[in-house]
Amino acid sequence: MNNRQERLHLLFDKYLSDSITATELEELWALIRSMDTMGDFPENIKTAWDNIPDGDTTSEVDGNSILARILEKHPQPVNRPVIVMLKKNWGKIAAALLILLGIRFLGHKTNEVRPVTTQPITTTVGSNKAVLTLSNGESLLLNDQATGTIARQGMMQVIKNEDGSLSYTGSENDKLNDTYNTLTIPPGSQYHVTLPDGTGVWLNAATTIRYPLAFSGNKRKVVIEGEAFFDVAQNAAVPFEVNSGTMQVLVLGTTFNIMAYKDENSIKTTLIDGAVKVISGENSQQLKPGLQAILPAGEQSFRVVQADMKEVLAWKEGEFRFYDTEITSIMRQVARWYDVEIVYKGVIPRNKFYGVIPRQHNVSQLLEVLEVTHHVHFRIDGRKIIVMPGPK
Repeated sequence: MNNRQERLHLLFDKYLSDSITATELEELWALIRSMDTMGDFPENIKTAWDNIPDGDTTSEVDGNSILARILEKHPQPVNRPVIVMLKKNWGKIAAALLILLGIRFLGHKTNEVRPVTTQPITTTVGSNKAVLTLSNGESLLLNDQATGTIARQGMMQVIKNEDGSLSYTGSENDKLNDTYNTLTIPPGSQYHVTLPDGTGVWLNAATTIRYPLAFSGNKRKVVIEGEAFFDVAQNAAVPFEVNSGTMQVLVLGTTFNIMAYKDENSIKTTLIDGAVKVISGENSQQLKPGLQAILPAGEQSFRVVQADMKEVLAWKEGEFRFYDTEITSIMRQVARWYDVEIVYKGVIPRNKFYGVIPRQHNVSQLLEVLEVTHHVHFRIDGRKIIVMPGPK
């Protein structure tokens, strides 16, 4: 990738994250305008362009609508010559460029491609549903509980706060070392709990965490399956340990995200602030902020990469954020968030998707946006989403 390609890639990223300045946006449009043969575009953008059928006319009305949204969002830097360039072959540009720049602009309805729905999927997403299982086996559906003390365990009280979150108050003692609570978050929900030691945990959909009511040993151990963001209360004498199966994370006081769903092909720990040590078998490494440890399923050796923080924390910010993401990875997120079954039919292309979509969109809206790329097509049958190749 040459310097101009790298600059274009950087400007695309800044555009997608809404951090681009007026001057940089003018530079972006100038780069696009100068690359009229597409030969100088980064490979992933050129691939998206090449995979769009030559006769594609992604509704001219829709194209103008998308253009209007962009001009409304950034009216000052875009001059008339750039607008003329954008309107030329607009259907192709809308599909190849603007989807890459940000799927958020394609959140409108389209008459050209629409999922075939035999029975609509109805689901409430973004709720604070969670089930707390106490040490005696009793299960409490938290969204049905009134605010205040909802359980007592020894000297510890379990509190449902006014914002719907969960916390603990009382005295930790050795008798509670072996007293565990389990918090289960169903699909379509997120939840926040403050553990007995003061550690804050934000839990993504389809996630379970198990923790003791007292951290009085030489470690504070919790077990996680799914995805969670931790803000660990500092205690230098008692390190905090997260066990996610084949990867352990040791911290003193820090913020980090761990993604450990069983249906994913790897476990990922991303450090936001502070320091953590990741351990797998005989291998261990300390991370610095901004780094991510990736442990492939079934292996004990992990690799460390620079993390895309916006992508890692998108779920916590109420977004789906795709960057160089295959449809199978997207649909795993869809399954967890909308509580649906995913079925594949035919040979599914391995094209990469880019963009940002609010998690509050219903599933049909999200599928319509993905279908605009022509890479995939969807059919909804009850709570089943059938994924098929897009039109040739």
